[in-house]
Amino acid sequence: MVHPVQSVVESLYAAGRCPRLHVNAACDGVVCPDFIREQWQERLIIDLDASYPLDLSFVDEGIDADLSFGGYVTRCSFPWKAIYVVADRATGRGIVLDQNMPESVRRSRQPPTTGPLPAEGDLRSTFEKGQARRVGGPSKRLKPSKSTSAAGSSSQPATDAEASNPEGDQEAKRRRAAFRVIDGGS
Repeated sequence: MVHPVQSVVESLYAAGRCPRLHVNAACDGVVCPDFIREQWQERLIIDLDASYPLDLSFVDEGIDADLSFGGYVTRCSFPWKAIYVVADRATGRGIVLDQNMPESVRRSRQPPTTGPLPAEGDLRSTFEKGQARRVGGPSKRLKPSKSTSAAGSSSQPATDAEASNPEGDQEAKRRRAAFRVIDGGS
């Protein structure tokens, strides 16, 4: 029987895609350079780029491949139990093997930032009540809108003039500019 990791890797290769593995390098049976194990521990990300001569092989215990770290090629082995995500490098779609995921990784995963609207159906009131979760960016408090009373509740919906506030648009642009894209791979 083919292991699910092998099945996804082979499917991605067949589609001309690059598989990305998330590996627990601290797991028993992992063979990789010590400095990689120490640096990445339970969060090692490996791209199995088919354009690089990997000499990839699937064995009963896991995956073996020639990988380059800082220009030095090393034969590495990753047991199935050490691999907890297999995804397409470009899209991020793939499988998560929860039973293999280290507890530290599981705890640090961010809760989803999307979902249904609040019961009131008004995002403005959610922010004003302090119920929205902050997912990043500078630590600044939102200024209450003009329709907000001193108690922080609003009985009036926002008007079109308030919703398209040019000063607010400039502030939003300034905040967006503070974010940087960080790519953990390649």
